[in-house]
Amino acid sequence: MGRELKRKQAKREGKNVREVQKINRDKPMKPSTFIAIIVGLILCFVILYILTGVFVTKEIKWFEKDEDTTDDISTITNKILAVESLRQVEEEYYVYFYNPEEEDVVVSSKVSDLSKVYRVDLSDDFNSNYIGEVSSGIVDDISDLRVIDPTVIKVVSGAITEIYSGREEISSIE
Repeated sequence: MGRELKRKQAKREGKNVREVQKINRDKPMKPSTFIAIIVGLILCFVILYILTGVFVTKEIKWFEKDEDTTDDISTITNKILAVESLRQVEEEYYVYFYNPEEEDVVVSSKVSDLSKVYRVDLSDDFNSNYIGEVSSGIVDDISDLRVIDPTVIKVVSGAITEIYSGREEISSIE
């Protein structure tokens, strides 16, 4: 009700407008109204959380089948950025630089036979600085490394010891 309507109604009932306003302000909220407001707010937050989990972050998967992702997990854990090529924990390992759209089956199977392999996706924009004419000799700084697709480097104690560029060289790795 608007202010003017409240004034007219109070005048009809013979009451003072200020008294009517005080009475309306001093009425305590009913417990059932308070509880309904709290439950409504909680429901809004729960619905917002579920919608965010399903559509935005995709953490909640209600309508998808459970798939066996054991192969995906091992591949994901071995993916690194090119800048991290010399920073791995192992003493001796290989780093495979490749483009997934142009990956060769023969090279991929040969690389998977190696002991410990980290994979660097050359199609990733973060790794684009490392694509170019193959570095001649062994480089000391990773920022000086340039590779082509596919390339495998052997790292021992944080230093590059061998570089295999191209399909033929990678096939000859022992």
